[in-house]
Amino acid sequence: MQMSAVINLLFDPSLSPADAENIDVLPCHTKDQVPFDQFVGHLAYHAMMLEVHLTPKPGLVDTVNQGAHHDMDLALFVHSAEVLAPYMIGFVRAGWLHHHQPLSSLLAELRPIGIDAEVAMFQATSGVNTHKGMIFSMGIICGVVGWLQANQRNMSACAISDAVSQCCQHLVWDELQEIERRAPVTQGEKLYQQYGVTGARGEAASGFETVMVHALPAYQSAIAQGVSTEQALWQTLLVLMAHNQDTNLLSRGGMTGLLYVQQYASSLLASGGIAHPDIEMALNQFDRRLIERHLSPGGSADLLAVTWLMAELEKLLSPID
Repeated sequence: MQMSAVINLLFDPSLSPADAENIDVLPCHTKDQVPFDQFVGHLAYHAMMLEVHLTPKPGLVDTVNQGAHHDMDLALFVHSAEVLAPYMIGFVRAGWLHHHQPLSSLLAELRPIGIDAEVAMFQATSGVNTHKGMIFSMGIICGVVGWLQANQRNMSACAISDAVSQCCQHLVWDELQEIERRAPVTQGEKLYQQYGVTGARGEAASGFETVMVHALPAYQSAIAQGVSTEQALWQTLLVLMAHNQDTNLLSRGGMTGLLYVQQYASSLLASGGIAHPDIEMALNQFDRRLIERHLSPGGSADLLAVTWLMAELEKLLSPID
């Protein structure tokens, strides 16, 4: 089924797959049929669902195994995503409602929604952190997209990236460098103190630089070559794993674990990536290696969902030349 049909079914599950294939998903039609906040919120939900269902996915939960995790599985991720879907809509609505404020003040409006979303997630998963990073990244994107739409701004990936950066421009300085004057509390703060990596905060403050420089070009290039969405996501995940300073890997395996994953992913890309004749077998072997080492590139998984969402927002909402 084409991705446009998947999006149609997402908005109206009563449609048969055949009916969904026959509906045009154009920006103006979609926004007319579905309220804008629901449209973008559903895309964010779908990004989370695509990420967890992608299989094989080295070290990560997928449809075959639990990856390097013992406390979570596919069903838990699906349930968590379903619980979070309304909050994604709420992020968009908050951005829209506060469009008269500068982007630099938007984060303060999004944070309470994010806190409520985390509480709902932990309640749904009995305390397991399935989507905390995703709530942060997706929430900011949804919020700035609502802001941009209400202000009738461009919705290209670059415009969204710039808006995210403006929204989070003080995040690293105000929250991470502050720990130089106090003891670190969160795992991210401890990793910043130990390795100097800024994690999800740094990605947001940079407008998701890793996505914009590496992942999004890789995904869009793969799609342009006519490969399936699944294959394009495999290629993109390898690119992310090769370049991302993944704090999940640092937390589990230190710098040795991070470098192992980066070098392994780089070697698969050098051998052709998805053009490799046995790429699925190679990914399965990579999966086994990471499970043996208890390594999970969860930060790259989050950025994979961000990449797909940015690509879809640009495709569906950016004006056609």
